[in-house]
Amino acid sequence: MNKDFRPILGTTQPTAAQTPKTPSAPEKKWAFSFRYWRQIDNFGLDRTGANWFVSLMEKLSELSQRDIKGFITNSADKDAWRYHPINWSQTNIPIQRRDLNWIDSDYLNNNEEYPLLQFQISKALGRVVGFWDEQQIFNIVLLDPLHNIQPTKSHNYRVDYCAPLETPYSLLLSRVDEIKRTCRCSDPACSFKQRIKHFEEIPVQTNTLIHYVSDMEWTETQQYMTDGLITDPTEVFSWGLSALKEQLK
Repeated sequence: MNKDFRPILGTTQPTAAQTPKTPSAPEKKWAFSFRYWRQIDNFGLDRTGANWFVSLMEKLSELSQRDIKGFITNSADKDAWRYHPINWSQTNIPIQRRDLNWIDSDYLNNNEEYPLLQFQISKALGRVVGFWDEQQIFNIVLLDPLHNIQPTKSHNYRVDYCAPLETPYSLLLSRVDEIKRTCRCSDPACSFKQRIKHFEEIPVQTNTLIHYVSDMEWTETQQYMTDGLITDPTEVFSWGLSALKEQLK
């Protein structure tokens, strides 16, 4: 691994050896990678709303227009963005560097060359935690919407719990697992017990279509169901196919 890039960016003024080597013209701009991003307890997104994600994207977009070298050698910029290495000795910090065991060991076990750093989304909306790799890409490791990575004295060093935000598919599998664990059918011939046991092995012989509709279209569809004209929104698709076939006759 090329280890020429050593962004040890603390609160002291960087030396020439500590300053990232960027091309003289043009300057290299911020770029981000999510290959090491994970959700874990206290760094999950289950308590965040759409406005938080918009704020995150806006901040990443803003930094993507900034020169790396110009940013990390400017004390005012670093202060404004609350950009600094993680203090692993912080009172009540809920995680340690060694706990980030999904990061490649070449990075994880080399705190000197690849320190974990943070920058803020905003004072109220939390932080982004990551590290610079040898290609001068900022690898995002944790998103910290509740500012748990560095508990503050002003909040009595409180850690506000949050959990990973699950996808609908993972929630479905979780609920299936719960049914498997709690199924108490004593009949050895119980077909339900056997089918739920092999649920994930059942091949899905169907096609999936995701279609976004306007509020007006969804209101009309709900009214059709209320009036008994259809029993399910997918019937609208079937009706459309039937109407098209009639026109082609």
